[in-house]
Amino acid sequence: MKPTKGYYALIQFCPDPSRLEAANIGVVLFCPELNFLEVRIARDNSRIQRFFGKDAFDWSRVNSYKHGIKERLEIEGRDFRNVEDLIAFAQRRGNNIQLTSPRPFTVREPLKDLDELFEEVVGQGKRPLAVKGFRKRLSEQLLKADLGSKLKQDIEINVPSLRREIEVPFGYQNGRFNLIQPVSFQARDPDQIRKTASSHAIEGLALYEHPDSELGDLELVVVGQFRTNENEVREDVKRILQQGRARLYATNEVDELIHEIRVQGKDLDKVGV
Repeated sequence: MKPTKGYYALIQFCPDPSRLEAANIGVVLFCPELNFLEVRIARDNSRIQRFFGKDAFDWSRVNSYKHGIKERLEIEGRDFRNVEDLIAFAQRRGNNIQLTSPRPFTVREPLKDLDELFEEVVGQGKRPLAVKGFRKRLSEQLLKADLGSKLKQDIEINVPSLRREIEVPFGYQNGRFNLIQPVSFQARDPDQIRKTASSHAIEGLALYEHPDSELGDLELVVVGQFRTNENEVREDVKRILQQGRARLYATNEVDELIHEIRVQGKDLDKVGV
């Protein structure tokens, strides 16, 4: 299908608008030229519960709100003629379910594009399998390189400043202990990619500034998976990560990372890690 201009808006659960805290629970895709408007809403409330707790809300009421906005969009959306109609709809929202401002989006296959957007912003379906496949391929590359005791596996780091534990599949020592974290940057929305990069930059800075009692000084090394020929996006991610004292290797640069470990990595048996 010939590419066509469309718009998408996130559907969010926002219990207190004054605090600007929200959980993505769905997405609407609107393409005026195709007279297309479809909605995807999360099947359950697990994402809301991860953000705000399992006992925070009346879930039957939340489900009613979710059903209501989906139904209203599908009914009123039949009369939408331009993006201003979608904006007006979003501005009329009065309860805990809100729509973000619509963003432009190139539509090629409307239903497929909507499904992919939903997986990117809500994540209920096939996307985790793709991430696991990416992690598996990276693991196979590193293990096949036969780096011996220069490579440590399955590392758990408690980061007090973030109030949580970070798990990374591999690490190596070269003056700082480098934590290798595979991250997917394949979202269709560049803003979503920047948010992912910013999250890992915050993580990287916390690791860099707070030595571990066992591993010592730390540094985050991100192995990023990007869409083909997205050099500009990759440079944006690299710049954001550098602000958090984190380094980036793309998947096509893993051989360079292996070379670094082989040349600069220390024998962990000898340094007592």
